[in-house]
Amino acid sequence: MNEGPVHALMESQAADARFPVSEDRLASRDPIVVLTYAHAGAEVLAGALSASQSLTCTSGTGLLPLCHAAAMAWQNAEGPGWPSPLAIKSIRAMAATMVTVIQARAGATRWCETALAPPAAAGTFLRVFPETIFVCLHRSIAGVLADGTAAYPWGLGSSPFWPYSAGHPGNNVATIAAYWAACTEALLDFEDQHPRSCMRVRHEDLTAELDLQTRAIYTRLGLCARDLAVPPRPAPTSSRADRCDIGFAVPAHQIPAPLRPKINELYSRLDYSLPF
Repeated sequence: MNEGPVHALMESQAADARFPVSEDRLASRDPIVVLTYAHAGAEVLAGALSASQSLTCTSGTGLLPLCHAAAMAWQNAEGPGWPSPLAIKSIRAMAATMVTVIQARAGATRWCETALAPPAAAGTFLRVFPETIFVCLHRSIAGVLADGTAAYPWGLGSSPFWPYSAGHPGNNVATIAAYWAACTEALLDFEDQHPRSCMRVRHEDLTAELDLQTRAIYTRLGLCARDLAVPPRPAPTSSRADRCDIGFAVPAHQIPAPLRPKINELYSRLDYSLPF
């Protein structure tokens, strides 16, 4: 269990063994996708990556869901046996044209997208662009709970958490916990299915040692630290932001007993100290 403030990205051989983004994959134009979920603190990582002069960083362009929708349309057209080379070529040409426009507008040589897309859409994008590197951003349940309850103090309606409320009427903590567990498990499973295309970042480690972690991430992504236009700084946040991960006690009594073993299991997979 890693109990220190910094989760090793370069220093830990175990982490490298789990997520071996090999050097031969790190060509200068490989797409980078920060794959995460709402309230995981993606703005901090996006701010660190956007400090690179060689990257154009976008968020929520919809390209991953668009590729997934196009793939489903091709599957309906082709029937069993998808994807054909024609389907892959067609989808890649469509997305690559859009990425080229984005890069040209920014004057950068490489594209980085922050996506709150489901892993299924990420998997489709990886089939179309097999050279893509996914930075899988996680956050502890304490941080997501604190951030989520602060963002929606009057109720979770119309929030990303709302689809998980049916089994927990009137219990916002349980609703957010169920959301966190579902998103975290799906993201971890995606990592397991595509280990050579994924690397893991934990929000708490990034905020604890921003400069050190940013330089380690740059190395893993094949970015030159000398490309940093300015030293990385935390993205501007509201007053509720990065106080969430430290000093917030998870209200265990509000989390249903059947959900606690799942949370412990996910914490173990993430090398967090177990909350229960």
